[in-house]
Amino acid sequence: MLANDRLTPPAHVLTILAVALATVLPSYYIADMASFRPTRALGPVFWPHSDTTSAPILQEPVAEEPSAASTKPTGQSTGEPPQGNAPKRVDAKKAAAATATVPVTKNSSVSHLYGEEHLSEFFRALKERKQGPVRVLHYGDSTLAGDGIAKTVRTRMQARFGNGGPGFFVAGMDPRWMRRDDVRVDRTGEWNVQTILFGGNNGRYGLGGVVAKPNAKSQIIISSPQPKLSMGEHVELYAQKSRRDDKPAFEVNGKKIDSVKRVEHQTFDQWVIESADPVTRVKITVAEPNLEVYGAVVEAAHGITWETTAVVGIASGSIRQFDPAHLAQQTAVRNPDLIVIMLGGNETNHGGLMTPEGRVYKEGFAAALNVLRQGAPKAACLVMSPLDQGVLNDDGRITSRPLIERMVTYQRQVSLDNGCAFWNTWQFMGGRDSFARWLSQGLAWTDLNHLTEKGLHRIGNAFSDALLQSYLRFEAGQ
Repeated sequence: MLANDRLTPPAHVLTILAVALATVLPSYYIADMASFRPTRALGPVFWPHSDTTSAPILQEPVAEEPSAASTKPTGQSTGEPPQGNAPKRVDAKKAAAATATVPVTKNSSVSHLYGEEHLSEFFRALKERKQGPVRVLHYGDSTLAGDGIAKTVRTRMQARFGNGGPGFFVAGMDPRWMRRDDVRVDRTGEWNVQTILFGGNNGRYGLGGVVAKPNAKSQIIISSPQPKLSMGEHVELYAQKSRRDDKPAFEVNGKKIDSVKRVEHQTFDQWVIESADPVTRVKITVAEPNLEVYGAVVEAAHGITWETTAVVGIASGSIRQFDPAHLAQQTAVRNPDLIVIMLGGNETNHGGLMTPEGRVYKEGFAAALNVLRQGAPKAACLVMSPLDQGVLNDDGRITSRPLIERMVTYQRQVSLDNGCAFWNTWQFMGGRDSFARWLSQGLAWTDLNHLTEKGLHRIGNAFSDALLQSYLRFEAGQ
């Protein structure tokens, strides 16, 4: 072999590289292939719970919190849940100098709900529920996956109507995909976790879009975010129907539980425990390899739950990864009073937005609503629009992504046409080109897609205000 031959890569290596490039490059130019980008496969990582100051905020926040009457959340947020394909960060100071900085208002006349009449059954449950908590399922993408909006809404609603506990949460909770501030989920052993982002598992992801399967005997450890803080007295596990005799074993507050009720459904088992003592810690041992574990429930006898079921990177099209019948069955068992949906941040380049009157996009979004709602047709429905997102122009100014306003318009039309209330998050931010204003006040991140902790808290408070104002109008009319 000649010396120069050592510098020439083997032919099979060149072939692999060529195939990889041919596979990967189109995903950055075709919107519908975005989920195949390798940056998504690596999985975004959140900042630690207790240190949002370490995240790369390039400008100190100058805006105040939205309301002195707002209840502050009890836990810490991750700050930024970045998308795997987030654009290059910009210099916030330069961008702010080049963009008109109109102050972000504390209160807005546009913070009301459209179609609030569609929430009457939810409001009636809040007013009249005598037994069991009022349950809310909140679906979303990375904007919701860090719990930054939901934890504020949850805290406000539970302060008003009582703490119903965390309710349902996925067993495969992982900071790369989602997290919750009101419950901690840890696992021992090796687990295979799959989400609706990438598909697979024949569409069986349970209620929350995440399924966890142990490779061998392993544990799920559920605990309160604060020592000795009760999460409720009622515990459930949603898991695939067991194929062996070694059924899941339960410990509550360190004590083995023998009196576990098994409720068999068509496609999954529901394990139920009624605890005589307030639950602060649950350990579930799963001995059967590859048993699909979908999620758990810990809730109180009264109050309200606000159950975040979000996955980083998903779009309305991702909902098609669900097996509709499987999801519907678990939704029916959970029996929510309200289903909230906030999707669209990952589909600002969706080709369907360019079709006449947005027909293709509206059909796809309506189909996603139908999949999420079919297991609870009597539950109220509410859609939150996506945030404004920015684009850095050649002149240094930040403007809105070109199709975001059109998407918001279409989502509102689909929501109201399908019996869902609608809250215009984009309009509350200030509408067109508002991301730059939020960025200039430290309420948004320099990836031009996401909000900081303070920004998410502001959205959560404004949405809570709108929801509670609608409830007061309902209550006054009774």
